[in-house]
Amino acid sequence: MKLIENYDSVSEIKSVLEINGFGMSKRFGQNFLMSPGAREKIINLLDASPEAKIWEIGPGLGAMTHMLINYFDALTVFEIDYGFIRYLEEAFGSEKGFRIISGDFVKTWKASAQEEGVPDRILGNLPYNSASAIISVLIENNCIPAGMVITVQKEMAQRMTASPGSKNYSSFSMLCQYVFTIKNMGDLKAGSFYPSPDVTSTIITLKPHGLYPGVNSELYFRVIRDLFQSRRKQIRNNLTRGWTGKNIPWATVAMALKLSDISPDDRGENIPVSSIAEFVQYLDS
Repeated sequence: MKLIENYDSVSEIKSVLEINGFGMSKRFGQNFLMSPGAREKIINLLDASPEAKIWEIGPGLGAMTHMLINYFDALTVFEIDYGFIRYLEEAFGSEKGFRIISGDFVKTWKASAQEEGVPDRILGNLPYNSASAIISVLIENNCIPAGMVITVQKEMAQRMTASPGSKNYSSFSMLCQYVFTIKNMGDLKAGSFYPSPDVTSTIITLKPHGLYPGVNSELYFRVIRDLFQSRRKQIRNNLTRGWTGKNIPWATVAMALKLSDISPDDRGENIPVSSIAEFVQYLDS
């Protein structure tokens, strides 16, 4: 198998793909990060010691992987494409502390977490068609590393960092901000990748803030889904029609809203995470 010697060379990437018979899958959202400056920036943003356990999601042909191996002692990569899995095994399989998990990350991460514990850091150029599922499954299952550095579609980054009252604020915003402080670390132009995507990508960092340790997370997740089941409807209507209204008496819900200073006539898109967390605490008391 032909291996890459220069990850900054588009022509070499193309040659390796062709010689090894690898096809690029739109289904998997495959785009390789070619910019050496962007790769170095991501590693610096990880802000981790060499002893840290690192998970990389979607390494592809190893543009980030070959750098990570030189920085960290323990690296687990998750790859869904079997052609790339064979390549990674050939290129890095003999490296100490290197491990490949094959298959869809959403389905395979839990076994790895049970075996080796929650990683210290997670990074990845997340596929546009599955990034929200990847982030959600980690948060909802309390797999929370000390830091994440991920590249996502710009529109998703805007949703993750959106403020109450803005058009991008959603249940996904509430989900992410419940656990993490999220920072936009800059956009990457399409030319930073091969093949060049039709969208702009954004590097974001996620660090757990630990603001809501006493909140029933499972109940919080149910409530935020209810609040946005119909974006333009009032909180009263959404909660009544959703899981909350079917499982908790309205008198209890109304009192929790009042104690949290949330008007049932308002809309979920206007309510900050802190108020919803407070509401859930009253609801659960």
